[in-house]
Amino acid sequence: MRIAYASPFPPATSGIADYSAELVPALAAAGLAPVLFHEGREPPAEPLCSRFEVRPVCELAACAGELDAVVYQLGNSAPHHAEIYRAALTVPGIVVLHEYMLHHLVSALTLGAGDGEAYVEELRYAAGETGRRAGRRLLDTHHPIDPWRFPLFERAVDRSRGVVVHSRFAARRILASRAAAAVEVVPFPVDLAVLPEATPAARRTARAELGVAADSFLVGTFGLVTPHKRLAPTLAAFAALRRRRPDAELWICGEVSPHFDLPALVREAGVAGVRVTGRLPLARLHAAMCACDVAVNLRHPTGGETSASLLRLLGAGVPAIATDSGSFAEIPDGAVAKLTIDEHEEALLAALLARLADDAELRARLGREGRRHVAEAHALERSAGAYAAAIARLAARPEPPPAVAPLAADAGDDPRLGLVAALGAAVADVGLDERDEAMLAALAATVAELGWSASGAPRR
Repeated sequence: MRIAYASPFPPATSGIADYSAELVPALAAAGLAPVLFHEGREPPAEPLCSRFEVRPVCELAACAGELDAVVYQLGNSAPHHAEIYRAALTVPGIVVLHEYMLHHLVSALTLGAGDGEAYVEELRYAAGETGRRAGRRLLDTHHPIDPWRFPLFERAVDRSRGVVVHSRFAARRILASRAAAAVEVVPFPVDLAVLPEATPAARRTARAELGVAADSFLVGTFGLVTPHKRLAPTLAAFAALRRRRPDAELWICGEVSPHFDLPALVREAGVAGVRVTGRLPLARLHAAMCACDVAVNLRHPTGGETSASLLRLLGAGVPAIATDSGSFAEIPDGAVAKLTIDEHEEALLAALLARLADDAELRARLGREGRRHVAEAHALERSAGAYAAAIARLAARPEPPPAVAPLAADAGDDPRLGLVAALGAAVADVGLDERDEAMLAALAATVAELGWSASGAPRR
């Protein structure tokens, strides 16, 4: 089966680029024949460039008819996915959503390009009158929009033959808005062959390479550094650990979002032993993971993403603490220590770090279970086989019909419809839902007091 595979690839500095560099050869081994369509000025690095046919994404539409299926790897980053997103809307294919949150991508392609009306239309398309009003208010008053309320995946899903995700959590969220979508859950691929197992000997070697003291207690966080990685409670819990273990170190490994003032957060925490490494090359990233005694991988809110860094940590046998929500909650108990997001988050994280620092056998057991889970559920070959089967099923589906998007309410000759639509949009905008029974009852009573008759005319 000859497929178009549209994605960023190395040398692009993207987690999805690294993901595709590992997955594409495995898909070929599973019986597919991928043609690589890259977004960027540079073609994929070796060995992909010499092993596979390579073309720019801008050529995909012209040659899609020569291929059996088109697969789009789509993330929430305009620098790496703008052309892929446009192609997915033009040539229906199979969209792999690494997260259902596409708001920042869509916003960059509309509002960020100076087209505020196109942005409002995207919000209306996804969320009807509520979305239109939220976008209009942003343009008119600069009142901020909460992107987590409007993830904006709907148009991409509507234009696809099918969708692939890596968690049941993401699948449920997509189906909640697009119940007729064909959604397949495929295991996230992890190449255990390139992951050094964090044995005591490997940890000593990695620490010598990185300049970490052999007897220090090293805590690491990994992945793109954003406000949603919960670094404020992590730094506070680490400060508590430093009071018990003055030799403790915290490494923050990953590219720092330009929208996040991490240096200010670290200064405000006022704790020593913190090092920010920035983005690390893959080999050095694996060494840093291997050097850790414990990893912390928190995230809230979530856009349905599956954390590659967390699965790499577990695959290497590094004991980890993760947020008990979203796709993270699907990891079996015992393979990762889970942390609930509530008022006790900081105290519980501090207690977990202290317990793991004191109990080497607990750390070893947690690491073993994490590695076993990844080997059983996320091995690269298993994921590639599931991918191949899902692509075959989804490619056989017909081209999607034009979607019927949510429409702004049309009051017509009946003023009640306009009133109810406006009231419903306002209620949703302020965050009320079915749990706010008393408030909704009061609003309903107020509407009833207007005294409209069945014909729509006020009673006299």
